[in-house]
Amino acid sequence: MTNPLTNPDRFFGELSGRDPNLRIPAAIVLLAAITTGIYIAAVNGVTTPPPSGAAVPFTAISVAIGVIGGFVILSVSWLLYAGVFYALSTLLRGVGSFRRILEFTGYGFIPAIIAPVIGLAAVWLAYPGIDFSAIEPQLLKQTLMQNPLMKASDIAGILFLLWSAVIWIFGVKHACAISRRTATVTVVLPVAVYLMYSIVIMV
Repeated sequence: MTNPLTNPDRFFGELSGRDPNLRIPAAIVLLAAITTGIYIAAVNGVTTPPPSGAAVPFTAISVAIGVIGGFVILSVSWLLYAGVFYALSTLLRGVGSFRRILEFTGYGFIPAIIAPVIGLAAVWLAYPGIDFSAIEPQLLKQTLMQNPLMKASDIAGILFLLWSAVIWIFGVKHACAISRRTATVTVVLPVAVYLMYSIVIMV
């Protein structure tokens, strides 16, 4: 079996000959949720003081909440992307089951496992250079996120999303039996909307 990261066209072509299986895509989304949750916990741990008298270490609570939140967000994103891809491909005369599109869409979240690791590295490198003691508590997170390293990690996140989009294009192509051009239209529209939203949030 080929690698979906380096040769998604061949990978999904080979996978199309098998019955749909959601176990591996679900595991990919779970791993992405774990790395995302750890990243969220790291940001919150740096910018939020631990509550006094906490019975459980705040970092453990942060990681648990972050992973749960990340899993919910990524699971919803998985379903939304697959749903939009299915709807658009159907309008463009594609054929294929929603389960197959859901399966192939899940593989596109592999880059989402890596992106938060870049963010963690940015937090680790940026933290020593910021004097948090001189910053108002309510501005701690904003100050961290405005750091050039954090901005660079945001840009890296966009690049990883584009990588996901490339994987999705070939996934939708094979899941719906449509041309690469039609699959590109199907994927680019929702991804472009999300990218514009992300850029507005970053500015």
